[in-house]
Amino acid sequence: MVLTFFILYTVAAIIYINNREEDWGKWLSLLLFSFGSGAFGKSLVESFFPYLVEYNFVTLDYEILFQVSYSLGSFFNQNVSPYCFVMFAATYSGLFSKGKLRLLGSLLLIPLFIMILNTTFYPQVSHNWILVAVWAIPCYLVGTSFMIYSTKIEKNTEKKKDRKLFNYLLLPPFLTNVLTNYIGHAVGLIAMWRLNSIPVAIAGITCIVMMTKMGVLGVRLKIEKQAFDSKMQVFNTGSGLLNHAVKNQLYKINSSLFLLKPYRNQLNASGKEAIDIISRSSDHLTNMVDRIQSKTQAIYIKRSKQNLNEILDNSIEDIQMDCDRVRFNKKYNAGNIDVICDSAHTKEVFINILNNALEALKEGGEIEILTDFTKPDNVIVVFTDNGMGISPNNLRRVVDPFFTTKGKSGTNFGLGLAYCYHVMTKSGGNLEIESELNKGTSVKLTFPIKEV
Repeated sequence: MVLTFFILYTVAAIIYINNREEDWGKWLSLLLFSFGSGAFGKSLVESFFPYLVEYNFVTLDYEILFQVSYSLGSFFNQNVSPYCFVMFAATYSGLFSKGKLRLLGSLLLIPLFIMILNTTFYPQVSHNWILVAVWAIPCYLVGTSFMIYSTKIEKNTEKKKDRKLFNYLLLPPFLTNVLTNYIGHAVGLIAMWRLNSIPVAIAGITCIVMMTKMGVLGVRLKIEKQAFDSKMQVFNTGSGLLNHAVKNQLYKINSSLFLLKPYRNQLNASGKEAIDIISRSSDHLTNMVDRIQSKTQAIYIKRSKQNLNEILDNSIEDIQMDCDRVRFNKKYNAGNIDVICDSAHTKEVFINILNNALEALKEGGEIEILTDFTKPDNVIVVFTDNGMGISPNNLRRVVDPFFTTKGKSGTNFGLGLAYCYHVMTKSGGNLEIESELNKGTSVKLTFPIKEV
């Protein structure tokens, strides 16, 4: 029991910390907390209390406190966890608007209140197991149907794979709980609930491993985002100091050139060429410093409602002026929609991504620009090209500042996607990249429709 509640509470804390901005993350962490409360309460009366009494940390007078704590833990486990499960499943599925979710949550509080009235908390916890089964089993079955159906209709391949993985991870232990706990108690097999610790412990350990290794439940994404923010902070500071130092020296060089240029015609050919080389090098350095600074300096986002199609069309038009060797295929499935963003930075993001796609394409290639809804409050923009693609090793690093696969051309510093990622996360959205060598790349941007 101790291992069971420890694993569940640990996973609940990890999920909440890394997904507290998502409603489903809050419900899932509360679900796991409720699910572990029964094991915690049982551990209090079976393990902790006898130990504390034996070694004189507490007296028998404290038994009522431990017993009531166990009763509350048992109630959370038996009655609150079904409520949390169906709310988590409904929220995670994305099938319902926030208004419908609030209505569902309010209506389900009615049977939960009835369960409180039909539970004895002292001197021993006592549940009406038939009534508990009537309440809990439909919650788990309905919640399971939400998760399976939302996985079935999911069109995004990567997201569908994540949902399947999520279902395989969560549904078996919870459905096992329905069999061993609710059905078992209802038919008189009271001791069956102790078998729950086996699938729950396995699922908890698997969950922790998968969160750290594969990014399940959004944990790895958050860790990567924190690492990215740390890198950007270091680079912002370092590049700022470097830019300042280089510009000071460039100022001295340009001032000296200004004094020398009137005498250029009095020099021989070698002298003239030397002045021209210094002038070109100075211009190149100035341009390079400005480019780096524009990508690494602190980004200030002015969030407001902007027409997404208008920003997209303007960005595509700017690109088409310089390139007519590829086709642009626009699929604005979201319609004429407004999103919350910074129009100037968002256009720069679009242009960066389109330029990357152009560099990956051969003559006659195609770039598809798709807009669509993912949730009631989100719109995605997906840029897909049929170019050379990105290797798996490089794909993991493409948003790292100063990482580039384009060689040392002198014009690329590996800051484009880092900038794009920075803008999207600061705007309340997200950036995801999928790619396969020799098949192409998709960049998905997520935009909120409403201010949070």
